[in-house]
Amino acid sequence: MRFFLIIGMGLSVIGCGPLTAPMVVRLNDEYQQKVDEAWVNMFSPPGRLDRALLLDVLLCNQFHQLGVDRLRLVSEKRVGEGLAVMEVRFDRNDPTFDDFTIAYLDGEGYEVRRERYPRGEIEERIKFLLGPIAFPPNTSATSAEVCEEWESHAAEREVRMEEIKAAITPLESESIPGD
Repeated sequence: MRFFLIIGMGLSVIGCGPLTAPMVVRLNDEYQQKVDEAWVNMFSPPGRLDRALLLDVLLCNQFHQLGVDRLRLVSEKRVGEGLAVMEVRFDRNDPTFDDFTIAYLDGEGYEVRRERYPRGEIEERIKFLLGPIAFPPNTSATSAEVCEEWESHAAEREVRMEEIKAAITPLESESIPGD
């Protein structure tokens, strides 16, 4: 059990946690090897862990998502008469396969919209929306230029946050001329 807690503590240091974004964390080689060894240990022999202990080990180490070879997660949300279908795909051996897709189906089941977001795009958006506001990489910039760049990025993020907030509130009725 100590081995699993060590993995868990190590993974928490590198920022792994529950699936908090529509993408699976790619482990570095060292942690991937530890996860692979843990799986071998858990099933050597196959009945080594009783049912409850197996579940506890999976939960405590988040092995349902961390270090897996492939993952496909599908979720659905009814939206009025329509349906939003979201899918997260991950393949450890082929990073080009990693993506998040959302499709909207009308009340009759016809797809009327589909968007696909590859891993790189998701990581960039998370960095922009949730990461620290970075200073420009140009070290020859003056203090005033650095402050201006930082303020510009902060303002851009603030505008986007307002747009996000507005996106989940009801649309205001458009007034029709002559009414």
